[in-house]
Amino acid sequence: MLTRALRRVRRTLWPAVLPPPSRTGDYDGWLCLLDDELAPIEAACAAGERDIVALFSRLGVDTWALLLTQEYGAYPHIRALLPSVPAPALQEGWTGLSGAPLAHQSAAFYRLLRERYDRPLGDARVLDFGCGWGRITRLLARDVPPDRLYGCDPVASILDVCRQNRVPATLAQSEFLPERLPFDERCDLAYAFSVFTHLSERAQEHCLAALHHGLTPGGILVATIRPPGYLDESPLMETVRHRAGEPYLFVPHAADPSHPQYTGPEMDYGETVMSLPYVRERWGRWFELLHVDLLLGDMHQVVLTLRRRG
Repeated sequence: MLTRALRRVRRTLWPAVLPPPSRTGDYDGWLCLLDDELAPIEAACAAGERDIVALFSRLGVDTWALLLTQEYGAYPHIRALLPSVPAPALQEGWTGLSGAPLAHQSAAFYRLLRERYDRPLGDARVLDFGCGWGRITRLLARDVPPDRLYGCDPVASILDVCRQNRVPATLAQSEFLPERLPFDERCDLAYAFSVFTHLSERAQEHCLAALHHGLTPGGILVATIRPPGYLDESPLMETVRHRAGEPYLFVPHAADPSHPQYTGPEMDYGETVMSLPYVRERWGRWFELLHVDLLLGDMHQVVLTLRRRG
């Protein structure tokens, strides 16, 4: 009931957070108020400057997230430099939202990620584990140079979307049940947004072991899990609602070969809810749990900050 109420509140408040544009895809009427900041960046881009870190690192998070939507007509040289975005239908198929509402949700996680990694991001190697079409990866592009920003996903076609949209990171396909990450370099920070929310225990343990191996000693993993309230929100989990309170619940999607995460014959991808005692016990072999945070921007994602053991 609480989760439903919060979702209703969020829908009610959304226009106050970011009003819809008067014309589809045009936030010029908002960005013009920041022209003192944006006009010099536009001029630098027009003059050939291409260093995203140098150009955009001082902007506010919400301004940066809105620029990445490409939903504005002004500042054409900024638009040309920043990665483009996939069609709204593809965005929504992978995340449930698109455009500025999705940017608002993504920015909430991005803020918390930067807060919980208490070291300079510019000096780190950073991995987006399960990057999809790069919705979060592109936010990190103003903090981390492209040669130290990595993204991997088991779905080759969605990595092609990243490349087509010029996401500025080193990209590689991972296995759905990985033994190792697909990079030689070890990372200092990895994040997995809405990955462990979908995995079977078998897939989860493969991923945790691979991330442990791919992080530097003391490296940080920021991952999201589903809250118990998600049992009342997901139609797929209706069959296990009577088991609420159990430490781990997983319901697979149908074993359909057309599903992008189908590896056959078992389906290791679906909907997952787990408890914090389960995380401490089962993930504790690889990681120490440091922080647990809620995201008002996305109540279906509970953010865990963990440190690599060993």
